Amino acid sequence: MRVVEKTKEIWSKEKENTRKNFLKLILAVPFWIILGALVLIGIGVGRAIFLSGSRPDQHVAEIWQSNSEVSFRHMSVYAGGIRVSGDTSPMTYIAGGKSIHYADIPIIRKALQSSADTGSGASGKNLGYVEGKLRGWEDCYSSTVMATVSAMEFKDGKEVTTGTANAQLVAVGGNYKAFHPYRYMSGGFLPEIPVDMNQIVINDVLAWKFYRSYDVVGNKIIINNQMFTIIGVVEEKNTKVAELAGEQENRAFIYFGALGTIFGSKNSSGSDEFGDYGSYGDYENNGDYSGSGSGTTDSEADYAIQCYEAMLPELVKGVAVTDFKNALPSYSLTNPQVYVSNDTGRFGVFRILDTMFPLGETDRARMGYEFPYWERAAQLTEDRLFYDYMITAFGILLLFVGIVMIALKFRAKKTVDPDDLEADDIEDRNEKAEKELILKA
Repeated sequence: MRVVEKTKEIWSKEKENTRKNFLKLILAVPFWIILGALVLIGIGVGRAIFLSGSRPDQHVAEIWQSNSEVSFRHMSVYAGGIRVSGDTSPMTYIAGGKSIHYADIPIIRKALQSSADTGSGASGKNLGYVEGKLRGWEDCYSSTVMATVSAMEFKDGKEVTTGTANAQLVAVGGNYKAFHPYRYMSGGFLPEIPVDMNQIVINDVLAWKFYRSYDVVGNKIIINNQMFTIIGVVEEKNTKVAELAGEQENRAFIYFGALGTIFGSKNSSGSDEFGDYGSYGDYENNGDYSGSGSGTTDSEADYAIQCYEAMLPELVKGVAVTDFKNALPSYSLTNPQVYVSNDTGRFGVFRILDTMFPLGETDRARMGYEFPYWERAAQLTEDRLFYDYMITAFGILLLFVGIVMIALKFRAKKTVDPDDLEADDIEDRNEKAEKELILKA
């Protein structure tokens, strides 16, 4: 009977020890909280770095600043237009400040050059181009349209069509490659000053579809019976964001002035699409519309610029944003009618919060605009960065809670009576001795 009683007593004590061990585990929760916090912080920060780094087109100002003592700001404006036949017709100009006309480019450039000269102390000097280049800043413009493109190859001494696909054409002007850094699979990009208007650059997706190769420089592409020569192949981003934004689609880059060659003149007089403003080549080489084109341009039917970008010097923070908006024709803060994006630093924590809050405000401002794929990718990146920053913030909060709990635990240990600790130690030794006696019995 004595053995049974002792067994019951030991069992009771074991249950008590189990309870104590469970309490010890509960007291160890701060360490688990800290571990979980570090994991969340690591995930949030790691994803944020990856997402931000995957969009080099949003960090071009940092590249400019790395070799200059002057700060730069990358600004973009997205304007509207009308597509007569859906996405297979170029965006055409609509009046009322809702579109950017090709004729607006020299007006914008002159205003921005004046601002740049004033900021650098060159006010009053000759504005515009110096040896064919803008002074102290750069810009580019573009518009997109869908088209059917065909690959041409020589077989048996004849040119034959070897493949046809739908592709997005990005019609560009200015120093486009400075704002959109690409990795080239072969060749290079369209020269800033056009040498041959029938040159074209394709992306790796289209090159592989047509040729199962990236070494395709010199091959021919046909668009609406117009022949273009491939001079380069660019690599598109291969991420989930890029896929959702449409970067993994067939794409080709042409000169803005080639839109008229492909889709025909867009004015009612029968002259080229620049009418009284002269030719595309005149503008790109002289920095102004100095051609002698005849005829009257139907301004509401001219091809519109979907996106205009500028890299502006900024000696005083915020001035470049103001200068950019003031340079846009018909722009008004109360009724902008175009969407202006301050791309420099847009992925920072506070900029992301400003974009997301108040809820829905940014979405309403962007409503009704047709954004090109790189801006859609940047907006998707902003959405994902918001969640990553929230994960990181929650991890930091948990880390703080865990540290506080540990501090309170050690503080509580210091206030325990040493006599109580000694009594507990004696009790543990007695329990161990009793277990040994029962085992011997």
